[in-house]
Amino acid sequence: MLSQGSVTLWIDDLKDGDQQAAEMLWQRYGDQVLGLARGKLNGASRAVSDEEDVAQSVFTNLCQGAAAGQFSELDNRESLWRLLVTMTARKVLNKRRHDGRQKRRN
Repeated sequence: MLSQGSVTLWIDDLKDGDQQAAEMLWQRYGDQVLGLARGKLNGASRAVSDEEDVAQSVFTNLCQGAAAGQFSELDNRESLWRLLVTMTARKVLNKRRHDGRQKRRN
């Protein structure tokens, strides 16, 4: 069982570029982000990318952005979850837009 402060500690470590913290956060939140992406992609084409690609992209951007100091509001599990939800929604929206442009070109 995770301690109450473990996610906050992992966030702090993630901001320092700690790969192990990134892995721990992926283990803790990866399935939830995957499920969120799957729900938001419901009915969308998965020919080029799918919910796993979205979830991995979200975590890649999270890790890079946190290490670069881009997420000043990221300091606890609640702010992390809000950020993951926002990033996932935007990734799905961008995917749908991209897929729509691809359909119109063909």
